[in-house]
Amino acid sequence: MIRRFFRDSAIYTIPSILSYGISFFLIPLYTRVLTPSDYGALDMITVFGSLIALTVALEISQGVSRFYLDEKTDDGKKILVSTALWFTVLMFTAFLIAAFAFAPELSLIVIGASGLDDVFRLGVIFIWMNGLFYLLRNQLRFELRSEAYSIVSTIQSLTTAGASVLLAYVFHFGIYGFLTGMIIGTAAGVFLGLYYLKTTFQLRFDLTKLKTMLAFSVPIVPSSIAVFVSMYIDRLMINYYLSLEEVGLYGIGYRLASVSTLVLVGFQVALTPLIYKHYQEPETPHQLAMIFRTFLAIVIVIFLILSLFADVALRILTTPAYYAASQVVVFLVPAVLLSQMYIFAPGIGISKKTYLFILINVGGAILNIFFNWMLIPQIGYVGAGVATLIGYACVFAAYMYCSQKLYYVPHDWGAIAGVVLVAAALVTIGLHIHLELYIDLLIRGCLILLMPGVFSFFGILNWKEIVHVRDLVPTRWNQR
Repeated sequence: MIRRFFRDSAIYTIPSILSYGISFFLIPLYTRVLTPSDYGALDMITVFGSLIALTVALEISQGVSRFYLDEKTDDGKKILVSTALWFTVLMFTAFLIAAFAFAPELSLIVIGASGLDDVFRLGVIFIWMNGLFYLLRNQLRFELRSEAYSIVSTIQSLTTAGASVLLAYVFHFGIYGFLTGMIIGTAAGVFLGLYYLKTTFQLRFDLTKLKTMLAFSVPIVPSSIAVFVSMYIDRLMINYYLSLEEVGLYGIGYRLASVSTLVLVGFQVALTPLIYKHYQEPETPHQLAMIFRTFLAIVIVIFLILSLFADVALRILTTPAYYAASQVVVFLVPAVLLSQMYIFAPGIGISKKTYLFILINVGGAILNIFFNWMLIPQIGYVGAGVATLIGYACVFAAYMYCSQKLYYVPHDWGAIAGVVLVAAALVTIGLHIHLELYIDLLIRGCLILLMPGVFSFFGILNWKEIVHVRDLVPTRWNQR
């Protein structure tokens, strides 16, 4: 089982990296075809779509994931997932009809600008299609069909990118081309997913099974909304206090900062199941501490690279209208990393005290709203970056505090704080040196090269541990 897990983890990682890679390399296209205001409108539709995905179908995919393996017969499983499919189709279609009927009003609320009704309608079609795609892709994962999952995800990403480039850049359809490309790509993913699942879904609907799934999934919705608020309140409040142009600048900065999450893909997929399998073994907490230090060293280097060279990257990838986005990257890189680092706080899950997830996520959402409300009117969209960093730092601290109480891991917090402070100081120095361009780049590069010595000084990482982590998986945690 463990051997298959690692094989599947590698397969699942491929489409994630491909999706991030395509998103990153499309930045030059986005910024040459779309104005910051257009990009801001696209970002607001994405935010709206994320909210709809969490609420309209009442997180029924969570219900499928909970009860699918409990079904003892293939027929029972088919009835369960068919019920979820038709419920999802019904709910998203009702949303589609309502959104089209009130498109002028909703467009003004969601995008915050008039005259974009058709843009909003295209966005709604994409949201409808994406709701089905999400359920189909999850079903492939529940059936342990990792190859099919990877193929469907890859085709969706490549088709979206190809259609968007063709329509937006070649045929000059601008934001309409991007949205149409997203619809075409997601439709390709839906049709391919239905092909792979043609023996799974049937024209069957069981009200009792629907009630069972919803009884499990509906209570998850408030927590999911809290996570949504934490993730997207920055854009919503930038749009409220400032304008779509600032939303676009912030969105580009966020997209560049999100490159840092690539390092999290393998950790997210592989680490949690291994923790649940081995948490009772006495050496596991020490191994987790060592893995966390290894992870920390990697992400600190990435933080330095992205923060110190954000202005250079944006000059290469974008147009002058987007250069100002570099000043928010330094705050967003650690923010997006902290938002995903709950995987290193396993105590809540191990102890099954899941109510703490809700409390922490709701508290984080409230903090994010408060800090954005305080800082955006004062220092603009950079204030949103600062607020997001503070909010996620508090959430991660709460996760770690609760986890340590429930499942202690011997982290050396003094050493961790030391390397974090040194890294922050090096970034501050690098960003405040203004000499000739090549001299600036040389100094920034030298600052990054100081970090291995810093890691060694604080005992965060050494070669013996690197070898130990490399050998650990195949010999101890990869045993059947």
